[in-house]
Amino acid sequence: REDIYNPWSILKFVNHRKLDAYWVNTGSNDIIKMIVKNCRGVKENLDRLLNDEEVEVKVNFDTVLSNIEQSEDNIWGLLISSGYLKVVEKLNMPNKYKVKMPNLEVKQVFISMVDDWFLESSAGRELITLLNDLINLNKEEYINKFKKIVSETFSFFDVGKAQAENFYHAFVLGILTYLRDIYYIRSNRESGDGRYDVMLEPKDKTKNGYIMEFKVCREDEDIMEIVEKAKKQIEDRGYNLELASKDITSIVKMVYVFRGKDVELEIY
Repeated sequence: REDIYNPWSILKFVNHRKLDAYWVNTGSNDIIKMIVKNCRGVKENLDRLLNDEEVEVKVNFDTVLSNIEQSEDNIWGLLISSGYLKVVEKLNMPNKYKVKMPNLEVKQVFISMVDDWFLESSAGRELITLLNDLINLNKEEYINKFKKIVSETFSFFDVGKAQAENFYHAFVLGILTYLRDIYYIRSNRESGDGRYDVMLEPKDKTKNGYIMEFKVCREDEDIMEIVEKAKKQIEDRGYNLELASKDITSIVKMVYVFRGKDVELEIY
């Protein structure tokens, strides 16, 4: 295994004093994005590649761009030849290789591609409006849209009792990742005398900060009582203190109480 570096990127870093994706920004990724988007086999392996796993693929290096989409083997060859993937091992089968992401810079390109594909879909557009309602504090609109998403996307298999709270927590965190350009997203961190579930710290300190608490309600419990208990927990344990210590003066507190496919929210 050999580690290589790009002298041009290092010189750019020295000049600008800033870490950036200098190599991938030297040209457009549109062709790669279009080809990968239209190839089902490559898209199906992206999840594993983005999790830093190695993937076994059949590769054809002897192709031209005009014929690239005629075979998945051609596409793997293009991704390797152009530096978007690297060969880890040549296998004992004709044209078979283990490949993986070469570095964090290229990985971020593929993450951006996946984000774009999702946001181009109707579900993605709904998510954008949901998050806009959140950051603009359109409380009723956010609550109604969030309840609709939960009702339409959760199944009872998703929300089994054993790991229910973890599931709901991960679901909301997944939605909030699309705010990462304007918020630092924290999860399960200590603040005051306890641990909040999720905190959104605005990069612009004049904007709202958010504290979120998640609870699961049993069938025999009153869901509004659980809401009130969660609100009291936020106050008693001082979950807002971390944001306040960073000179964020506008702090929004949110309680999510889930029961199966139902959810009750309070924003205050």
